[in-house]
Amino acid sequence: MRIAIFEDEIHNCERLVRLLKQCDMDIEVTAVISSVADGIKWLKEQHTADLILMDIQLSDGNCFELFDQAKITTPVIFTTAYDNFALQAFKVNSIDYLLKPIELKELRRALNKYEQFRPVPATPGIDISRIADEFLRRNSTRFIGKINNQLVYVKARDIAYLQFVKGITYATTTANQRIPLDYSLDQIERLLDKNLFFRINRQFIIQLDAIRKITTYYNSRLILQLQPAIEGDVIISRERVGDFKSWLEGKDYESRT
Repeated sequence: MRIAIFEDEIHNCERLVRLLKQCDMDIEVTAVISSVADGIKWLKEQHTADLILMDIQLSDGNCFELFDQAKITTPVIFTTAYDNFALQAFKVNSIDYLLKPIELKELRRALNKYEQFRPVPATPGIDISRIADEFLRRNSTRFIGKINNQLVYVKARDIAYLQFVKGITYATTTANQRIPLDYSLDQIERLLDKNLFFRINRQFIIQLDAIRKITTYYNSRLILQLQPAIEGDVIISRERVGDFKSWLEGKDYESRT
């Protein structure tokens, strides 16, 4: 198997090469690329790589810039230190990811997954550009609100939870700032990463990392402890418990409110 590595950290690259050899001594690393500029040049040239291992952040920019300037048909496995919602974005369309620091077991799993799809040359190409657009959109999503006649905005990635109270939608940030927003929860929900945010009822959307404790509650319900803390109980109804557990596990679920 011929593999090209896109990585700008020398020690990460060297470790990855050693791990690849542990997986299979016949693996050949045909190229090591550290920048978007070099990657574009390499992709436009004729190359023989069977697989690309690609870090998201290269020395001169985001790797997704590559897909705007060159057609990529070679399978890609991302190597990334990004958070959970970014990782989930790469699970679609048979793309895999490796979370840094890369472990031998996970590398073997990813290579085995590649091998499973490799014998099917007629399989439609992976729409990486769509995934890139979705990733970048979610990573930069912002919502506007107003505090004392001053317009403010909050980034989706900074939101711990959202709550609809007395006709107003409030976003509470991870820094415990409470901001009234000019959106309904329905509008916001459509723009959020569903791997990171979960709507537990008509009044509440929570972010995964805001959950500090989950406790079983009577009548087969769950009660959550959040950070920043919130007054009153945050309860997940019995009807939503199954979807909530699937969401925690990173599985697909039917979104309903």
